[in-house]
Amino acid sequence: MKNYKEKSKVGQQLTMSYLKKRMKEKKVTIRKLVIILEVSEPTLIGYFKLKTPMPLGVYLEICGALDLRPYLIPSESDNTEMKSMFFS
Repeated sequence: MKNYKEKSKVGQQLTMSYLKKRMKEKKVTIRKLVIILEVSEPTLIGYFKLKTPMPLGVYLEICGALDLRPYLIPSESDNTEMKSMFFS
């Protein structure tokens, strides 16, 4: 059995890094996301630091706020750095 938990952690780190990069590009601060998402700043920071699991709904709202589309891409079509995680 593959180590999906470890690979998931790497995927979460890559995802959070990308979200932070996108926030800079779009000039969206943590404080602005707090207002949009209606969550506390410590909660949001906990999500980004991977201290607290981020609910799927919050992730989708963040994607919306950052003009991202959270597509599920089949592994055979994936040409991103996530491919290197070999989930399948």
